[in-house]
Amino acid sequence: MNLSTVGLVVLGAGVGAPARYLVDRLVTERTTVSRIPLGLLVVNVVGSVLLGIVLGLHNPTLAIVIGSGFCGALTTFSGFAWESNALWRERRSAFWGFVLLMTALCIAGFWCAWSITSVLA
Repeated sequence: MNLSTVGLVVLGAGVGAPARYLVDRLVTERTTVSRIPLGLLVVNVVGSVLLGIVLGLHNPTLAIVIGSGFCGALTTFSGFAWESNALWRERRSAFWGFVLLMTALCIAGFWCAWSITSVLA
């Protein structure tokens, strides 16, 4: 790894982190669902689909900038863990639904996007 690679990751992350915040806030403010973190769900699914597309293109530079940088900052396991913990503490039955839905949609989104892009690329 060299300094230019680190710079590319930082560049992507510098765009991904604010994008996560903005999308999460926009979705959260416009939904009426009580406690389900739909903003987090949206950014993680979108990030998984985008990562599938980028990796399906087999372009190392895009994988570094968009995959590691942008998608790494856009999708956050810490946000997922935080929201899951909050649901668990509230003893909401929605906890298991949220965890399963998030996991299933992220895996399915990534796999579909990667499969289609790999065939077309």
